Amino acid sequence: MNRDAMMEALLARGPHQSIAESANAIFSPFIGAWDVEIFDLEGDGARRVSRGEWHFGWILEGRAVQDVFVVPPRGERRNGATVRGNRYATALRIFDSEIGVWRVHYFNPVGRSEEMLIAQAEGKGIVQTGTNAQGVPLRQTFGDITASSFAMHREVSKDGVWKLEAEYFATRQA
Repeated sequence: MNRDAMMEALLARGPHQSIAESANAIFSPFIGAWDVEIFDLEGDGARRVSRGEWHFGWILEGRAVQDVFVVPPRGERRNGATVRGNRYATALRIFDSEIGVWRVHYFNPVGRSEEMLIAQAEGKGIVQTGTNAQGVPLRQTFGDITASSFAMHREVSKDGVWKLEAEYFATRQA
């Protein structure tokens, strides 16, 4: 298969007209390439720090956004890396016009995890809710969104109490 032909069929220049003309292009600010610093919170309260790269783009005639999340960054990846903290993942964000939300499907084959979430605007941010791979309620909140940076906080709910699991701080690549 011609790789360029596949990329040409997959990628879109921007949101589909039906999304662009509404308030539903909530992921537009993320389109592009980002450096990201991740703080994973361990069970004992320790913070494990890692770096990565995060790329967002419009796909499927602009009816969806796909991202690729790579930790550690491609230039620092080595064979034999442990699964812990190792992410080479993708998320598909597809707008569901019938109910006015984004359906998010996240896959990380390295860590063998999959999540299905619903995303919608909330105030000046975006909240994605669903369950993690173990069926535990999950909430991811994007905030502090500017043209050059954003943050995401990942929380899980155990016994009805939300607990911070990870923080992501992204800065746009030059």
